[in-house]
Amino acid sequence: MSKVPWYPLEFEPYFRPMPWGGHRLADWIDEAVLPADPVGEAWLLSDHPLHASRVANGPLRGMSLRDLLAASGPETLGSSASRFPLLIKLLDARQNLSVQVHPDDEAARLHAPQEGGKTEAWLVLEADLDSVIYLGLKENVRRDDLARAMEEGTLPKHLRAYRPRPGECYFVPAGAVHALGGGLVVLEVQQTSDATFRMYDWGRLDVHGRPRPLHPQAALAVLKERFHKIGKQEPVRCASLPDGLLRVECPYFAVVEFKPKEPGRTTFIPAPAILILLEGRAEVVHRGASTPLRKGWAVLIPRSLEAVAVRSAESGRFVAVMPEPWIAPA
Repeated sequence: MSKVPWYPLEFEPYFRPMPWGGHRLADWIDEAVLPADPVGEAWLLSDHPLHASRVANGPLRGMSLRDLLAASGPETLGSSASRFPLLIKLLDARQNLSVQVHPDDEAARLHAPQEGGKTEAWLVLEADLDSVIYLGLKENVRRDDLARAMEEGTLPKHLRAYRPRPGECYFVPAGAVHALGGGLVVLEVQQTSDATFRMYDWGRLDVHGRPRPLHPQAALAVLKERFHKIGKQEPVRCASLPDGLLRVECPYFAVVEFKPKEPGRTTFIPAPAILILLEGRAEVVHRGASTPLRKGWAVLIPRSLEAVAVRSAESGRFVAVMPEPWIAPA
């Protein structure tokens, strides 16, 4: 790998059918050909055993993200790692997702040792007028209340309900009880983990007419009642990235959104970062070469590049996901 010149690495989306999914992700991903079944998730960048993303461009085409880290972890991420720390998805929730909870790193060692903790964030791209995000507990609701509510089938009434609008960002710390409501399309950034403990599933049945399994004991063991930071996040101007809006930052990642005000605007992005185009057109420029950003395709900027320029061709709206948060507010 040492003889291969590093460059912006593009990855092809992977589609995952889900019973609550729909068919709207084709509007958010260039050249997307969705399966006939309802698609709930498009995995844009993944190093999870369920799907390993592979480079789709240049000399490293076909190489998996896992192999990149194994061969050149410091050049890819800036440090050695057994797996890439983040999983980035687009979600199309035609119906409500289950009410669920994810463990944090400590709880995962006992309840999901093969997965790890799962803190996540949602950037809302589409929202029906009656869409709801259930996130966190109402005042004075405690663990014992949730145990009774699961038995009685009344869990949602104990949760805080938000009416999300496009452009809003929500932080979902590990341990928070939550459910993404129907009528939403979101960009999700999360730790690389699929550890999910379902608490309530709206009476939904699978294709065989059976309810999906619930995990009440594990959910009660890993959930947390209160958080320092949770829910809707207000955008913050960045001193270190003056053209960007910091949408969310936590110990695992930072998400910065860019909306250049005029075509041809150049924005410098430090590495490592994952770039995802949401609207318009833009390209990554590095060492005299350009890599067009395709809507909904993740482009990884390896650490060895140090920084790249992103040039907006026309109303290019994109996000940069930083695996290591370092953003300073203005």
